[in-house]
Amino acid sequence: MKKTIYTAILFLIFGMVATSCKKEECPAPTYPIEGYWVGKYGNDTITPNSGYSMVVEPGGNLTVADGSSISTASKASGTWTLTGSTFSTTYTYSNGGPTYSFTATWTNDGKLRDGTWGNNNNTSGRGTWYMDRVN
Repeated sequence: MKKTIYTAILFLIFGMVATSCKKEECPAPTYPIEGYWVGKYGNDTITPNSGYSMVVEPGGNLTVADGSSISTASKASGTWTLTGSTFSTTYTYSNGGPTYSFTATWTNDGKLRDGTWGNNNNTSGRGTWYMDRVN
């Protein structure tokens, strides 16, 4: 009986070692661009410190909020595109508010990095931003 248990444990350990992979060999998780994102933005050269959130919807639509909670901040609506790893959007605040555009690098680990934003259709010139995917 002991021999059977030891043999089973040995095969179990061997199976775990044989099927494990090194960090660089394991596939990284992939997070879709669609979902709820939260981060920060900054004006001009100021480090991003103001809340920023958005919901990226399938089909190219999105809602952006100038706060860290999409449910309590002023909202804007717009469209987005993803070309390779470059995420871009243009959005306008409700009731005739301003229009902004931004771009960032999307990573498959649920992050938008190195973002810049600007007025109207300019994706830079006003500041920087970043976001992390929440769900």
